[in-house]
Amino acid sequence: MSLRFNPEEDRLWKNVYGRSHCPHCGKTLSWYELVPFFSFLAQLGKCRSCGVRLTLQYPIVEFLGGLIFFTVPYALLPYNIVILGIPYVLIILWILVLLSLLLMSVIDFHHHIIPDSINLFILALGVILIAYRYFGFEHNSLGGYSYLKSYAMLFPLSDSFPWAYLLGFGFGGLLLGALYYFSGGRGMGFGDVKLAAVLGLFIGWPDIMLALGLAFVLGGFLSVGLLALHSRTMKDHLPFGPFIALGFTIIFFFGEKLMGLYFNFFNLLLPF
Repeated sequence: MSLRFNPEEDRLWKNVYGRSHCPHCGKTLSWYELVPFFSFLAQLGKCRSCGVRLTLQYPIVEFLGGLIFFTVPYALLPYNIVILGIPYVLIILWILVLLSLLLMSVIDFHHHIIPDSINLFILALGVILIAYRYFGFEHNSLGGYSYLKSYAMLFPLSDSFPWAYLLGFGFGGLLLGALYYFSGGRGMGFGDVKLAAVLGLFIGWPDIMLALGLAFVLGGFLSVGLLALHSRTMKDHLPFGPFIALGFTIIFFFGEKLMGLYFNFFNLLLPF
């Protein structure tokens, strides 16, 4: 889908339909050429028809997509959410949002654009998640529904439902919206603003604040590294969407652990 995306028209979901084909010779691919990751290995990274070497994006994206399916249930099972003891709805929502972010990251990397269709899809997932929790299908815990767990109590309104989600939506949109406005659109695109807002609605406050903080730190480190290696210049644009996705994903999987490491680090520096 990401390679078929046409930046001139945001019709991403229409790319689901139609047969996959080699981008070089145009040959329609058979089912055994479409097995994620393994087909690439079996074909030694080449098209079976024309022999042209395929981009490494295929196995990398397929591997990350498979990783999402395996790791999301593992991350959510400790929550002991009802429905036969397994959080089916929550697992599906998180798999969908992370797959959407993976797709968005590839498109933003290649085309420097975040499709509105992806932002709208994540927005819809956020509304479904809030409704799911509003009707009591998931047990609340200390720190609300934050993935920082008890550390979320350090931030006001973190356990206030649904205000923590509305605050997350507003914080994400306003923070990046202000950066977009004051930079004249040079610092980031408006798609980044919309992405931060809908992810804020999905993950809530204060998680979105830390996710965006991580995105800025990771993006800054990579930018400095690329400048030091002379791979990029100050005039080159580095897409920010993938860093937002990465920060968001890290908070989901490791938010509580990161907060624990943060406070343990300062306890070592200030033992008294």
